[in-house]
Amino acid sequence: MSPSSTKFGPSMAKEFYNENTVVFLTGATGFVGKTVLEKLLRSFPQITKVYLLMRISGTKTLQDRVENDVFASRIFDTLKATFSSPQEFHDTIVKKIVPVQGDITIDRLGLSDDDLKMIQEDARIVINSAASVSFDDPLGNALEMNTKGPFRTFDVAQGIKHLSAFIHISTCYVNAPMFEQRIDETIYPHPLGEPEAIYDMLTKMTYDEVRNYERKVVLKTYPNTYTFSKSLTEHLIHNRYKAMGLPLVIVRPSIVTAAVQEPVPGWVEGSAAANKAVLSCALGHVQEWIGDETVKTDLIPVDIVAKTILLSATTADRSRPSPPIYHVGTSCLNPMTWGLFGIYVSGFWRAQEKPRKRTSDDIRFDMFPAQEFKQRFDARFGEQIRTLAQNKDGKKLKIRISKAMAVPLTFKTFSCNQWFFDITKTLAMDDAAPKELKSGLRRGLDWHRYMEDYNAGVQDFILREKVDRTIPIDYSAQLPPPVSQTSGPKPEVVARL
Repeated sequence: MSPSSTKFGPSMAKEFYNENTVVFLTGATGFVGKTVLEKLLRSFPQITKVYLLMRISGTKTLQDRVENDVFASRIFDTLKATFSSPQEFHDTIVKKIVPVQGDITIDRLGLSDDDLKMIQEDARIVINSAASVSFDDPLGNALEMNTKGPFRTFDVAQGIKHLSAFIHISTCYVNAPMFEQRIDETIYPHPLGEPEAIYDMLTKMTYDEVRNYERKVVLKTYPNTYTFSKSLTEHLIHNRYKAMGLPLVIVRPSIVTAAVQEPVPGWVEGSAAANKAVLSCALGHVQEWIGDETVKTDLIPVDIVAKTILLSATTADRSRPSPPIYHVGTSCLNPMTWGLFGIYVSGFWRAQEKPRKRTSDDIRFDMFPAQEFKQRFDARFGEQIRTLAQNKDGKKLKIRISKAMAVPLTFKTFSCNQWFFDITKTLAMDDAAPKELKSGLRRGLDWHRYMEDYNAGVQDFILREKVDRTIPIDYSAQLPPPVSQTSGPKPEVVARL
């Protein structure tokens, strides 16, 4: 039987990572996975080896992916700066990375016999960050990545000889159907029925039958296939937990956004869904996704998420009756409203000089019904899109503008509704954390400072524009009042052209 981590706990996180120095990480090229990797390498130099599961295609090698898709990221600049030369960084840090070719959509993760044996002999901690975060994936694709993928990883982990912790990264929105409720760090009954029966049924359906179930059942209850697939996975984990015999922990982040502190305030990459929304604001594209300015949102900085993931490993214990679950969010502590979010985004970008690459600097938010929004979008951008369609060099810009049209519909549910994710267990764990992993979640976020850093991060890390923090920003202008409505559903939109 593999060792338990209960002799450690959050207060002994450094000792935990002194003993468990080999990590197997999936999803390291993603926003959260990359942040976890950077934090692990920067704060725990005792880590000796990190296996990264990576896909390769075309002429790219595994080493190409490590250098170009991982360490080329500017998130590692802070760590690189602690070394006297690139060679020293390579010899000290990069050499700890062991990329293995694989894919979570393939049985045994597509690992070769040699790689599988190496990981199962060597690894002590598994962090499963690989997932598809696309909200518009067909249900079959979402299940393949977000439900079958984790269980393929569990199968590999069951053969690891000295496994101390398996961290499964989920999402707070597995309970998305529970609008306006306080949601505890637990598993609730599945709204669509018995999870094993649902999963068994879906695996036996044809492609057309799955798509029909997606339209007629899933999307009538869940906002998208992402939240449904993540929810189904958690329920299956709950059912199979004892049989699997793994020291599992589930971490549920809310909407993951730019770093609040580490490695630098505002660090962000454009791959996370929430950042796409902010990027669209920064580009001046019309937005429908802030549906009601009084609705509370739940934004959580990615560095807080990374610290919670690493800290949660110290609480893994296969003898528990069920895996511990940790929410990472702000809705129950010091939430921000979408209206305030809009003020900060609008104020920042109105103050910036408009570079040639940015489509528009008109960042204003109004409420419009869905059909009117589409009409206004076409009036503002339709001719430009049609012109770009005839211009070979304008294809990328056309795609960017078209994606802005899709963002509002994608985020409609999250901007018109609110949830309150309890973080009692997470706060208790964080209270006991050493300074390397203390997130400051209980202290709460200074939203004014954070949003300035976030916007500057979008400008710097995503748009690649020079950031001038001396520019005065006027946040005094208030958002226009929402559309008056005495009856009927909430308006589904927002944004002024």
